[in-house]
Amino acid sequence: MNYILIGRIFSVLACILMVVIGYIRHKRTVLLAQNVQLILFTISYAFLGGMAAVVSNIVSLIRNLICLKWNLNTPLKIFFIGFQGVFTYFTTQNTWVDWLPFLAATALTVTLSSKKDLVIKLGCIGSTLCFGLYDFNLRNWLVFAFDVFTFVSSWIGVYRILYSSRHADH
Repeated sequence: MNYILIGRIFSVLACILMVVIGYIRHKRTVLLAQNVQLILFTISYAFLGGMAAVVSNIVSLIRNLICLKWNLNTPLKIFFIGFQGVFTYFTTQNTWVDWLPFLAATALTVTLSSKKDLVIKLGCIGSTLCFGLYDFNLRNWLVFAFDVFTFVSSWIGVYRILYSSRHADH
């Protein structure tokens, strides 16, 4: 079987989950679903040659596992951002495109400690924008299309958060 085909199969599975995550409002559920998505995307990008994304996804998976167990405090955020930056520097060709997954992970890492689902959702949107640019530059059109769908579903998720908080106050 062709490596690109295998990569695309894992991409489709991860993409479907990615769009569903856009609708989810609560941090813990987002993190659990995102862990499965990160594993699927790591396998996909490994087959497709997107090593910057493989690096980013592995570090993000470790970050999410820690975040599920403990609070993601400032020293841990600095550690993960720094670790990912060093890992990205030494494992990629250091083009601007190689740094997009790093920026995506940083957007999420900075917002994950928030108690507000809205802040975390906005971090997810920033992350989706970075990966959308990455996939566009890789000409990974299928995943790019799902990045666009995720962007839209995430804004629906923002609306749902705002709507539920308005109605909870009344």
